[in-house]
Amino acid sequence: MKTLFIFLTLTFFSACGVLASSSSLNSSANHEWINNPPSDTAEYFYAVGYGVTQKDAKSDALATISAKISVNVASSFSSSVSASRQGDNEEVLSNTKNEVLSKSKDIEYTDVKVEESFDDGKQWILLVEVERAILSATYERKLEKVDSQLQAEWEIFERAGFFEKLKLTASIEKYLKETDTFFALLHALNVSYDDSKYTQRYINYTKEMRKAKNELIFKINADKNSESLAALIRSQLSEQNAKFSDSNYNVLINVSTNAKEAKVNSTNETFKKLTIALRNTVIKATDKSGNIVSNVEYKTKEGSSEGFQDAISRTAKYEKKIAEIGIISFITGN
Repeated sequence: MKTLFIFLTLTFFSACGVLASSSSLNSSANHEWINNPPSDTAEYFYAVGYGVTQKDAKSDALATISAKISVNVASSFSSSVSASRQGDNEEVLSNTKNEVLSKSKDIEYTDVKVEESFDDGKQWILLVEVERAILSATYERKLEKVDSQLQAEWEIFERAGFFEKLKLTASIEKYLKETDTFFALLHALNVSYDDSKYTQRYINYTKEMRKAKNELIFKINADKNSESLAALIRSQLSEQNAKFSDSNYNVLINVSTNAKEAKVNSTNETFKKLTIALRNTVIKATDKSGNIVSNVEYKTKEGSSEGFQDAISRTAKYEKKIAEIGIISFITGN
């Protein structure tokens, strides 16, 4: 009886071992896609993602697809509308390409299919499939929407006066910048994508905006509190090849600043020595006939240990704003 018991026990554990081994082999065979996902095709992208939750794993897989698309964006950028319209300006072209590459990693996906999923007890592993045609259609719709807004702005631009064109240039360039990413992505998603219906029109937009800028001749007036800001504005406009004249101008920019003095209420000796200037700055642009074409106001606070007038004259806050929105938007308020 004892011998029979030992025999049955050994048989049971032996069977368990076989089952465990069989289960392990089946697991490896059934999830071969983890180490060998399908290759991308002309119709689909594939990627495996890992994460604590299925949502995390899906996001990880889509990040991998975005990285692959970004590589294609870099190689296809030179054939896009963006490159065509800025081909004669290497610095702008380089900056645009870098911006496009950065944005191309943040792709908006729809109808993502989870082909396989597996929970290994520690994390989820997913195989996802993204259809190129669906992704392309998403960005073609985005492009059409922005292009409609762009055409509406352009109709106004064509009827506008000198400085009004400069104001509109800021918003038109924002729209064109937005399309830069769309074109690069569409070329990366579909090697046969045709953007010819936009190319010549966008090249013309760029040429006409440059021409409008070249026709502008500025004169800048400033009160005592605004002299340093006026010098900054002139410097920034000069970098964009703007022209200036005290007599033959077609745009007059008046800069005025009112300021109130304040002190810092602090126990810190350094802060107690600071003088604060609470500034209200107005930048008003008029044409030669005196018609106001833009009027923008900035309220800023600046401190200095050198006194009230020095605090008023500091331009750091203005420089930061110009870096964010550009000099044209800064003086026009657009």
